[in-house]
Amino acid sequence: MAEKVYDLASLDSFNIYAAEANSVTWQGRRALRLVNGLAVIPGLILSDVRIEVDINAPGSAYPGIAFRITDRMNYELGYAQPHTSGLWDALQYDPVFHQSNTWQIYHGSPYQKAVTVPTSEWFHLRADIQGERAAFTVDDQPPLIVNHLAHGPKTGSLGIWTYLPAMFADLLVSASPSLPDNIGDDPVIPDGTVTEWLVEGFGVITCEPNGILNLNRHLPVALGEVHLARQFELPSGGPVEIALGFSDELTLQLDEQVIFEGQQTFANLPEYAARGYVDANQHCVRQILVPGVHTLAACLKVTESFGWGLILSLQGEQIQLLPV
Repeated sequence: MAEKVYDLASLDSFNIYAAEANSVTWQGRRALRLVNGLAVIPGLILSDVRIEVDINAPGSAYPGIAFRITDRMNYELGYAQPHTSGLWDALQYDPVFHQSNTWQIYHGSPYQKAVTVPTSEWFHLRADIQGERAAFTVDDQPPLIVNHLAHGPKTGSLGIWTYLPAMFADLLVSASPSLPDNIGDDPVIPDGTVTEWLVEGFGVITCEPNGILNLNRHLPVALGEVHLARQFELPSGGPVEIALGFSDELTLQLDEQVIFEGQQTFANLPEYAARGYVDANQHCVRQILVPGVHTLAACLKVTESFGWGLILSLQGEQIQLLPV
């Protein structure tokens, strides 16, 4: 396709799935005021693409670009946050699965970047998507480069998205993306991470490239909770260290004995620890075990739609994970 500019103030030109959508004039520009949802270009299905849009958020907001949209509940998403301008998460990649934003699972330098995002001023957001890679750029600042898009190299619809009110103007779409030559950061998986779990009633589920079990990918949050299991062998016995992170509520058992219970959810505070991220070393449990086979069992509950998952690693002398 040739480069095309879409007039976002023309509401009839889009399929809109949002709490509010209004054609407005904002600081002298025709714009779409969107609140909590999607505006999708009908009939346009692409894989490799460049998408650009001007955005103005009068307050806290998460406005961005949605692409490779399969349906209203599954798509790729990149957005800028004016209320966290200059912080580590001002620019965020956030794949959506089963209508859940999974930024608590996709966080850190492979998926977030500190940039300057103005409030109550127009800024320019661009997304270049090619294969399994994407680059997100605010104005002329260095981009956030994502090496492995969570939904993979597929086709889908295009549009814009926001949580909380934002204005959008002059959506430009081109089939000629331009990604930087440099490569973004890849996630680092801790040694001893369990990368497959048996999920009761659903079978074996493999973790994401960052080592986190992303239940949102496979299951709707309406399920409420799941039960996970994995066995390992300790030939000589001795100390075992279990490092873990999770969202949202976890009860962990070892050989039918509860060894950990906790809750990790979003709190609307500025600190990193208040975001509810699934971090590899949030908690550590140490046990002295006898030789033989041991069973880890977890009940993981979901209470919010920001990431439902678990990462767990085992450290000990000659630990051997048994086949799932």
